Amino acid sequence: MYRKGMTYRTHIMILMILLLTSTSVLSQNKEQKKEIKKSQVFLGEAEEALKKDQFPLAEADYRKAIALNPKDETGKYNLGTAYYNRDMNEVAMKRFQQAAAVAIEKNDKQKAFHNLGNSFMNDKRYKEAVEAYKDALRNDPTDDETR
Repeated sequence: MYRKGMTYRTHIMILMILLLTSTSVLSQNKEQKKEIKKSQVFLGEAEEALKKDQFPLAEADYRKAIALNPKDETGKYNLGTAYYNRDMNEVAMKRFQQAAAVAIEKNDKQKAFHNLGNSFMNDKRYKEAVEAYKDALRNDPTDDETR
């Protein structure tokens, strides 16, 4: 016999698919939260290592934090700053560019672009420095230090 609409079996199949999908999403969210927490622990450990002048350990912890939470700009920015403070301009620039690319808040973008400009200046790449400073000012036109 032919019926219009969905059959009972079709309804059950759709419900099963929805149930499996929602369970999968919930477990992914739990896993993501765990990774974000681990990332934050590594960020804290990196800061402590820097305070103790243990740069290689801090660098490793920052890299672990970045690997666990690549969408967050904090690890990239802080590692860039650590490189910058050690006159490692090329790798500092890379990290500041990454931080600016993933940053959501304008303030975070501004800081990354500002420090990127500083890194370019140290490397005597003045044209690129000016562009980075312009990007910083686009995100915060009131920043006197960048102006």
